[in-house]
Amino acid sequence: MNKNLISLKKGNSKVEVLESLEGYKVINPWNDSSVSFFFKKRTNLVDLKNIVFPERLAAIFNSKSNSLEFIYGPVDQTSKILNRKFDFIYKGLNFICSFEKISNSLNLLAKNFQENTPESKTDHRNLRFLRDIYKDDFYKDLFENAELISFYIKGDFAKLKNDFVGLCKSLNFYMAYFDRETPKILIYGKDHKEEKYIDPCLYKLFDDFPSKINATTIDSTILDTFMVAENTANLRMKFIFYFQVLEYASYYYLDRKVHSKILKTLKDPDVLNRTDYFSKNLIEDLKNHFSQKDDSIKLEKTITETISISDIKNEIEANQEYFSKDLEFDGGLKISKVLNGDNPVENLKEGDLILIKKNIEKIRNVLVHLRESRENKVILPSAKNNNKLLPYLFLLRRIAEKVAVNFS
Repeated sequence: MNKNLISLKKGNSKVEVLESLEGYKVINPWNDSSVSFFFKKRTNLVDLKNIVFPERLAAIFNSKSNSLEFIYGPVDQTSKILNRKFDFIYKGLNFICSFEKISNSLNLLAKNFQENTPESKTDHRNLRFLRDIYKDDFYKDLFENAELISFYIKGDFAKLKNDFVGLCKSLNFYMAYFDRETPKILIYGKDHKEEKYIDPCLYKLFDDFPSKINATTIDSTILDTFMVAENTANLRMKFIFYFQVLEYASYYYLDRKVHSKILKTLKDPDVLNRTDYFSKNLIEDLKNHFSQKDDSIKLEKTITETISISDIKNEIEANQEYFSKDLEFDGGLKISKVLNGDNPVENLKEGDLILIKKNIEKIRNVLVHLRESRENKVILPSAKNNNKLLPYLFLLRRIAEKVAVNFS
């Protein structure tokens, strides 16, 4: 095997090199199965021997020159960023940051890049576009007045124990602080095994979509909130918007007992003749309601008096295994299981709505305030945690829909 590829493999334990009569195929750089390179025999590969592929970045690290090079692309020759160079002092260490011409190492990688899979969560680390600029006449002409540029960070990374991601997060913050249109460093989430959850759908319970729908008039603010929740791609924001539907409804919540008293007063045949008397009764009836400042209690009553446990059984049964276990998110927040014992879905009680409400409220508080008020526990903003939130998002959405339909 080529000695430079042997050196490359030593610095990247997850890289595989397959040798054939025609050349060498390098697969799984960055631990990214969508990316590969093919080098013909006799290609000079000396520029690869010191290269490391940082798993969470679209970048290469040259261990000899202590240079982290981010894969960027064509930049117009008149662009101001071509002259951008600055020192970034991070944890007491000085790093030199600059936009400069693409390195020989990246040049070699880009020209020999091959898609290993048609789809890529990382967009093939920007290499496909870079390769096409080199090899496709259309792109060559399109970018004839541009230069191929990389963003570089140079410094003593060993003193940071090669914590590239921590440095890049901080650098992104400060670059945007001074320039809102600055190019951002791409930071990919940690690779993790995603659990598959079922997104419950009502019409499947009846084997067909209904032929008639009896629509009630739904509050326009609630409808707008649902629209925003559906349109946002951010899972955490979806959760917060659906919860806002419950908050909105609970703000106008009126205890059933009080509601019944008010209706009885308004229907009294003598109400127009004895307005002073009846107005005092109304004030008395509402006094305790308006003095109740515990939003959590109002939220609980809004849910328990608006929906029944049967309204959400479909959401719970679809992901029964998930709701049968206590949950712990990365960050330490723990959520109690909803289901217990034999035939747990069939044995759900109306009182279980209170536990479900508490769990949803606890998750929402952490998403909004970053920590649970009493426990100092969080749900770290990671792809793994977002995936783990899905069944509760489905459940919250159905609760919000039921409350919306019955809200008046």
